[in-house]
Amino acid sequence: MEHFAVVQSIIRAAMSGDRGALTKQVSRLRERLEKDGAAKDAATLERLLASVEEAREMAPSRVETSRIQVRGEKLTPEIHPPIDRETGARLCMIDFGENAPAAPIHGAAVQGAVDGLLQEWGNAAALQSVGVAPTRSVLIYGPPGSGKTVTAHYIAQSLRLPLITARIDGLISSFLGTTARNIANLFDFANRYACVLLLDEFDALAKLRDDQQEVGEIKRVVNTLLQNLDLRREHGITIAITNHDRLLDPAVWRRFETHLYIGEPEVGAREQLIARFLRPVRAEAPILRIFAYCLTGSSGADLERLCSAVKRNLALAGETHDGPGLFRSLSAVLSRAPDHTHLPKKILALDPEAFVSLITSDVDFAMKQADISEATGYGQSKVSELKKAKRHLALMEQSDAQ
Repeated sequence: MEHFAVVQSIIRAAMSGDRGALTKQVSRLRERLEKDGAAKDAATLERLLASVEEAREMAPSRVETSRIQVRGEKLTPEIHPPIDRETGARLCMIDFGENAPAAPIHGAAVQGAVDGLLQEWGNAAALQSVGVAPTRSVLIYGPPGSGKTVTAHYIAQSLRLPLITARIDGLISSFLGTTARNIANLFDFANRYACVLLLDEFDALAKLRDDQQEVGEIKRVVNTLLQNLDLRREHGITIAITNHDRLLDPAVWRRFETHLYIGEPEVGAREQLIARFLRPVRAEAPILRIFAYCLTGSSGADLERLCSAVKRNLALAGETHDGPGLFRSLSAVLSRAPDHTHLPKKILALDPEAFVSLITSDVDFAMKQADISEATGYGQSKVSELKKAKRHLALMEQSDAQ
């Protein structure tokens, strides 16, 4: 059998549980197949390696929480969530982690804050030795699509706890007195079981507060929520998320020990997200840098949608699955979109050669011409020619005039 020695090494590594050796031997087999001209088989192994690496990235580190921090009975799939007595609608959804989303990718500051929270929950005894307790309540805020919900799921999965999710606007009822009762029933349920409670659309009550027809009822609802947030600290962890933090009054902010802002991903996080969303197409570092540069200001959700559109174009246009193919597909996708406010995105949508001229002239981008050539498919002499021509300046002037 051809390559039997490598296959034997793969089996040996798998049986010993040596993940590093296993990956090395599979890569070795892929290289040999590629050398023998078995491109399809080599590509299959490449995709397998990529999927395993992605699964490793997605798997959150496990944190052992103490019973002191999270009290309550074990929540199982057989237990039904509470309902609105008037409508019969469920007040919450329960996620046991089976279909958890991929682990979030954040910049260093946000990831450091999330890791810090997990470290607190894994080291309660050390904190108690100096007279403090782990954080019990977190308010996560930021623009839509920035990864707030994914982060909450990641925290619950890392803590090995089910996640109870309730949309605040879903608790609001048109029946007098029902909203306060729904809130109380939700917290009674969450406090009974060991779980993480996630309050989504947390600004909904603030919007409701503007309704002057039922001032007394709304005040009672808000007081019920605040009182239950205070009592919840004795039972477990609460996370609230909102896109509209300015609508929250100071009394609400004070109920949360940690405030975590998640904004648009910075350049390093954008590159990692783009690489993830482009899979199984493998994007090399130069084209990832160009994507990230072009897509400044995009949320994680925006990046996912755009990468999906690029892959569709890649497949339907018969483009090559490499840097130049991705570059042409990105340009094609952007050209079909509405007007762009971000100038690099606008220039790439209108004129790919002018975009190459732009990135060769941008001192902050600072990519070697050889890498630009590799990523875009233009020869190095063409890249040099475009740099000298400064073709992008006309489009920049045109944009300024508008």
